[in-house]
Amino acid sequence: MVNAGPTTRHPAPPKVGVVGAGLIGGSIVRRSLANGSAVWVVDPDDEVLASASQQGARPATIEELVAEVEVAFLCPPPRAVAEVWQTLLDADPPLGRAGPRLVAMDVASVKAPILDVITESGFVQEDAVLTLAHPMAGKEASGWAASDRTLFDGAPWVLMPPAGSTGGELWRAITSVEALGAVPCFMEPGFHDHFAGLTSHVAHALAFAFQAQVDALDPHGWRRFSGNSLRDLLRVASSDHALWTQILTDNHAELAPLLRDLADRLERFDPSTDIPVTPPQDPAPGEDAKLELSCGWDEPIDRIRDELLASGQQGLHLHEATCDDGSVRLRLGGPLASAT
Repeated sequence: MVNAGPTTRHPAPPKVGVVGAGLIGGSIVRRSLANGSAVWVVDPDDEVLASASQQGARPATIEELVAEVEVAFLCPPPRAVAEVWQTLLDADPPLGRAGPRLVAMDVASVKAPILDVITESGFVQEDAVLTLAHPMAGKEASGWAASDRTLFDGAPWVLMPPAGSTGGELWRAITSVEALGAVPCFMEPGFHDHFAGLTSHVAHALAFAFQAQVDALDPHGWRRFSGNSLRDLLRVASSDHALWTQILTDNHAELAPLLRDLADRLERFDPSTDIPVTPPQDPAPGEDAKLELSCGWDEPIDRIRDELLASGQQGLHLHEATCDDGSVRLRLGGPLASAT
């Protein structure tokens, strides 16, 4: 968990669409329903749809979803994001929205494959805009049954708004994420993949390798006598193997050098010199905004986009978002503090 800081909370969107109701999508469904939003759900599993319906969600087709909502979360397996986005655009009848463009957000933990398929101009269409996004929250269990409406409470949620999207569309992405309990921050997609590789993917790769080592060296199961250190690593290794095979393969370009560096450190590890005297310390939480940006509601965010996306690499997250006089104003501040 992390300290959410002073980020301003905003009302939940009245209508939310979710494509794929697994751990992440299902948690979005549950939290959105708890917020009082009407929720349309698309999922290939009839049992998942029935369970979501029992909670108050509305099973839907892609066509029905895009006709009803202004905010949609695309939560299929990572390699299917581009396909779902194209299916949404090809909905029959076509979007043809009378109101604002649909703001869609994915939740994939690797962005390079999506960027390879969707060109930069393809993220913004006449009736819809796709903001790459990633909630930094999860657990080893997967599927609708593991979903939890509190999953995103206090968690960072990375947003990567595309060029050509407007201040109003950025506002809707921000407020939709905040309504789920998360804290928005911003990153450039390439840096995001490096960041996710270091903070999440290395840990999973290490856990899977350690699981294989334990399985090979413990044929009789005496591991059950172990303490929490072993259990914590093996808990991560119990994550969905099909999903993580996809994630770690797709982020190989970032993951491989990080693993080589870790292997080198382990090869040279000397307990007499390499165990820190003090435990790792998180950066002190920042309370004062260090960056202020503004953009017109109907104005493309291009003028502020580079600075906004660079803010995550500087350790900044959103402190406050306000909208008045047709302008969206953002105040970004220092690092989040881990809570124990």
